[in-house]
Amino acid sequence: MHSFQEMLEKRPLFYSVLIPVLAVGLLFLVKLNGTDEFALFDWPRLLVLNGISIATIFYLYRFGWQQNSGLAQPFNAWHKKWLWATLPMLALGLLNFTAVQWGQLDWSPIRVSAWLASNLSTGIFEEVLMRGFCFYLLLRAWGQTKKGVYLAAIVQALIFGVAHLGNLYHMPALDVIAQVIFATMIGFGFAGLVYMTKSLWPAIIVHSFINGASSMNEYMQPGFEMDGGPGLAGYVFIIVLFFLLATLPGGLYLSNTSLRTV
Repeated sequence: MHSFQEMLEKRPLFYSVLIPVLAVGLLFLVKLNGTDEFALFDWPRLLVLNGISIATIFYLYRFGWQQNSGLAQPFNAWHKKWLWATLPMLALGLLNFTAVQWGQLDWSPIRVSAWLASNLSTGIFEEVLMRGFCFYLLLRAWGQTKKGVYLAAIVQALIFGVAHLGNLYHMPALDVIAQVIFATMIGFGFAGLVYMTKSLWPAIIVHSFINGASSMNEYMQPGFEMDGGPGLAGYVFIIVLFFLLATLPGGLYLSNTSLRTV
């Protein structure tokens, strides 16, 4: 086990790229073997998401990284302003509510359960893997200086963004490119939030909330059909919002936080 840890720490950038690529590749294979029809409970996807999350958590504990990565940081050690720090990115989720067709939602237990299962699983998977593992691995290598902290945040955000290129398989190119940009920008914001608060859990909560707000129609509106994207002008406007509410706050959190022990 120690040899595995040493291998990771010897080539942190390589493994910070390789492991998410393998995870996304596994999810892609699951999608290829599924159907195009929407299922409330996509069990193969949920099993893979949660399996990878459990494996990542196992190794964080096995390496003794669970606390400094933010996974198991005691609540009383979180930054005292952690709740305030989540507000800009929570606003992105609130903006998603403007597209929810509230009058057509079916609040049956089965639909609500499927919605919660999907969004919580995704939020935990992406934050544990990208911020808990990859960001922390890079911090261990580069985090002795503020420049290194910024570099770690930028690199893991780029990895997170590029990982969304797999959606080209079933989405128009413009929509996927926009998604890559959104993911990169908010990935940087989440890194800043995790670094400041010293915990993954504020980011997990915010991430799940944003995803949940954007998928309410899909999960809880019977017969819902996805509309086309907002177009180039709409995406430019959304990019500005992501910069103001995610990237900019993330940068401020990094710049205003003293160097952490990693």
